[in-house]
Amino acid sequence: MSIAAFHSLPPAPPHLSSGTILSRFIVAIGFRYQLATKGLTKNEMEFRPVEGSMNMLELLDHIYKVLTWAYRAFNKNAKLESPNNTFNEYREKTLQVCELFRQRLEEMSDEEIDQTEVYLKRIDTHFSFWYLINGPITDVLTHIGQINSWRRIAGNPVDRISPFTGKPF
Repeated sequence: MSIAAFHSLPPAPPHLSSGTILSRFIVAIGFRYQLATKGLTKNEMEFRPVEGSMNMLELLDHIYKVLTWAYRAFNKNAKLESPNNTFNEYREKTLQVCELFRQRLEEMSDEEIDQTEVYLKRIDTHFSFWYLINGPITDVLTHIGQINSWRRIAGNPVDRISPFTGKPF
């Protein structure tokens, strides 16, 4: 799968493992993210639904940082370039992280995944990979939902594609 492949959902993996299950979460993130960010305009980049909330570019930055933090838990030696604070850079780099994350998870054994820990600096504690699911992975999905909502409020709704099948309605 390449970055362009996030324009559709692939068939189910041929076997079941920790890596293929977690990888499918990342594929769903990549798919939903590319759909949510496709065709955004300058108007949406500056949009804030209420004073004090993040604008779209700040939201894209947050998604990138949360996703890379989760990815680095599974690949401690990952060298990732930060986006240069433009929409196109955030979109491209975030989808690249999705692809690298997907690849890494699919090559890991169940034992390697079971031994994966994530470090939460603000409380100086290590957590098992399970916390990545209810923490950063679902957080990214929440923020992708915000992009979709904010686009609609700003007058530029996303294409009507089924998040279940990846096909147009």
